Amino acid sequence: MNGEYFHVRQGDVRGDSLVLRDEEFSHCIRVLRKKPGDHIWVSDGDDTMFEVMITKVRKDSVEGTILGTTMRHGEPKVDITLALSLLKNPSRVEVVVEKATELGVRSIIPLHCERTIPRHERHERLEKIALAAMKQCGRSHLPSIYALTDFRALVEHAGEYSLRLLPHEKTEQSHFLGSVLAHHAKAKSVLVAIGPEGGFSEQELESAIARGFVPVSLGPRRLRSDTAAISALSWIVGEW
Repeated sequence: MNGEYFHVRQGDVRGDSLVLRDEEFSHCIRVLRKKPGDHIWVSDGDDTMFEVMITKVRKDSVEGTILGTTMRHGEPKVDITLALSLLKNPSRVEVVVEKATELGVRSIIPLHCERTIPRHERHERLEKIALAAMKQCGRSHLPSIYALTDFRALVEHAGEYSLRLLPHEKTEQSHFLGSVLAHHAKAKSVLVAIGPEGGFSEQELESAIARGFVPVSLGPRRLRSDTAAISALSWIVGEW
């Protein structure tokens, strides 16, 4: 699918037509100067991509006729959730959210670990970054950005994921991520947890492993948390 991508609120899809408002309207008409008769692609953020022909341009909205729909366009075969500790430099978290969205994650969970320094995440900004990335890369799903979650709570409620991964620099090279993924080819959902700059504490590692998390290596070099997140996601998406 080539062309421009937009996002529509689910309440603005009615039968065989939909309406773009606010920033989506402004970007479509005032920036890209689309006009009646033009074709665009519109996602509802919930796995549906619409092919739309613009029919009416109003003062503050644009209406279009739905010509066709495609489900899970641009989505990987496995559902991936990234749990990432907040980092001292918030811009690094923002970059990870952008790249994780491009790589196909379904959900992003900001984490607070024992060695996490920041106490708050810029939630609305992260949601805007994910939305922009979804449109840029032509996905049909908008990743959910969860509320800040304590690592212990994540571990206790992670049983729904068929594969839980814990990249850690002290893991033996024999447990390289690529090899682990090859042995879990039938996994339907994957959770990958990335710790803060100081890494996970020994207690966090022990509790996670006891709950079924698999410690994995990303190679012989020690990576920054943001680099580790993008590296791990690339391996996971590539495996499927």
